[in-house]
Amino acid sequence: MMFGKEFQRKYALTDQGVRNTKTATVWTVIVNLVVMGGMGILYLMMMRYMDTLTAGAPLPGSALFILMALVFIALSFFTHMQQYRATYGLVYAEVESVRIGLAERLRKLPLGYFAKRDLADLTETILGDVNRLEHVWSHCLGYLYGAFISTAIIAASLFCMDWRMAISCLWGVPAAFALLFGSRKNARHYAIIEKDAGIQVSDGIQKTLENIREIRAANQQERFLAELNGKIDRHEKTLLSGELACGIFVNAASVIMRLGWRPPSLREQA
Repeated sequence: MMFGKEFQRKYALTDQGVRNTKTATVWTVIVNLVVMGGMGILYLMMMRYMDTLTAGAPLPGSALFILMALVFIALSFFTHMQQYRATYGLVYAEVESVRIGLAERLRKLPLGYFAKRDLADLTETILGDVNRLEHVWSHCLGYLYGAFISTAIIAASLFCMDWRMAISCLWGVPAAFALLFGSRKNARHYAIIEKDAGIQVSDGIQKTLENIREIRAANQQERFLAELNGKIDRHEKTLLSGELACGIFVNAASVIMRLGWRPPSLREQA
C-alpha cells in the first residue's frame, strides 16, 4: 500500500502526518491535471487557428476561448491555494508534534543518559534533523507521489489518443527518474557531511556559551570567535557543495523532462 505503515515509518510521520501527505498528494494531482487542461485549451486554440491558415476554415470566435481561459485561471488559483495549504500549512503542525514528542522522550530519560551523550548532537537532532524532515514533508512527499499519479493518468490518456505522441512526450520521464535515483548515494554522502558540520557548529556555540566567563577572564574572545567562525564557514561550504552536487542531477533531470522527440513516422506525416 502506498501510504501504509512502512511509508509512515520511513518518513517518521504521525498518523495525522500520513493523512496530510495523502491530502497534499491529491491536490498535487488535481493541480497537475488543471495545468494540463490549460495546455489543452492552448492546443485547441492553436489547432483552430491552424485550420484557418491551412484549410481556409472560418476564423474561430474568441468568446469561448476567453471563457475557458477564465475558468482555467479560477480553477488554477483555487487548486494551487489548496495545494499550498496541504503541502506547507499542515506540515508545521506535524513539525510541532514531532518536536514535542522528542522533548517528552528526552524529559523521561535518566540524567545519566545526557552525561554519556553529546548535547550538540541532541540539539542538532531536534533542530537540524527535524528541519530536514520538514523539508521532505513539505517539498517532496506530496509533489513526488502526486507527480507519479498524475504522470500515470496523463500517460494513459496520451496512449489512448496516439501512442507515438505519448512516446515522444514521455520518453524523458524514465530517463529523468533513473538519473535522480542514481544520484541518491551521492546525496546521502553530502547529507552525512552536512550533518557533521552542523554538529560542529552547535558544539562550538554551546562550548562558547558554557565557558563565556572563563573566555572573558582569559581574554580569549578573539580566538574562540575565530574558531567558531571557521566552523560556520566550513558548514556553509559543505552546504554549498551539497546543493551544487545534488542540483546538477536535479537540473539535468529537469532538462531531460523538457526535451521532446518525434519519431520518424511522425516527421514523415508532418
